[in-house]
Amino acid sequence: MQPVTVQEQVEYASLGWRFTAVLIDTVVLLGLWIIVLMVYIFVLAGQGKIDPNDPAAAQQLSQEIGGSGVLNVALLGSLFIYYAVLEAIFSASIGKLVCRMRVVMADGSRATGLAVVVRNVIRVPEAIFFYVPSGISCAVSPRRQRLGDHAARTLVVRRRMTVTAPGAPGAAPGAPPYGAPPSGPPVYGAPVPPAPIAPQAHPQEAAWPAAEPAVPAGPPPLAEALQHLKTAALASRGAHLNYLRFSERELAAGADDPARSYSEEYVSAWFTLTDAVVALRTARDDASASAGASGQTLEEVCAAQPDLAHLLRELTPYFTADGDEGIHEAFLAVARSEESSS
Repeated sequence: MQPVTVQEQVEYASLGWRFTAVLIDTVVLLGLWIIVLMVYIFVLAGQGKIDPNDPAAAQQLSQEIGGSGVLNVALLGSLFIYYAVLEAIFSASIGKLVCRMRVVMADGSRATGLAVVVRNVIRVPEAIFFYVPSGISCAVSPRRQRLGDHAARTLVVRRRMTVTAPGAPGAAPGAPPYGAPPSGPPVYGAPVPPAPIAPQAHPQEAAWPAAEPAVPAGPPPLAEALQHLKTAALASRGAHLNYLRFSERELAAGADDPARSYSEEYVSAWFTLTDAVVALRTARDDASASAGASGQTLEEVCAAQPDLAHLLRELTPYFTADGDEGIHEAFLAVARSEESSS
């Protein structure tokens, strides 16, 4: 029996899935409204203001509530509060959670509180028109954004599970453990490791002299270490921008063809970024050791090179990133910082 691989892919939430989530949320809201209304009636009946068994009193109450506009304000206000609170806490309403969807910023990071408020303030007039403007906006938007998403610069993405057999057409390559070489077919653009040389048997094997113990090398010269650090920082910066560009292309392409697998360029950009981050952390450790040997800190020696100091500040999240997930979180943090400063 051939083993299968279960993978989780992220795509833009389609118009159909968003409509399904709205239906679920509407049912939930209707249930909440009915509960609140019944509690309100019971309170009035307990105070002796209405008689639940009198149809005329119930009709008069409904006319008073509807005629004063209080009902409309309460319904629209509860609509805003329902979505805003849930999306601020869980990044998704109940309907989105059921449909495996969540609200994120345009760079893939968690939606901010301001973005949640903006997108749900605009939801109120959209709901008044029965979400017709939302449907039109989602249909024509390449990233399936409604009007509130455009204003708040947010996206609604959906996670879906795909089951593929190794070697099957369209199977996406999995990411190797952090720091380990990729297994299976080589990734596009990655060097192919040479095949190991099989040992040959000899009639008489000569005894090799014992190797002398290696003398631990000291830190490199400070100027050389700083040059290596600057080169590694520039490489990491370029790898970050390259992965950001291919991530946007991958996400945009997935909206038109949800069944497609990751492109070779996208996978190659990810491995290039992870390798660059490993090299950057090594170069930073060497530079810190060299600066310490000269009685200074890395920040002090970088003060004479403002461009290098600026690069290191931008890439700070990568210095503590551990593992593939940590590097991806650092990538999102750097991207979000760039967006907020632009």
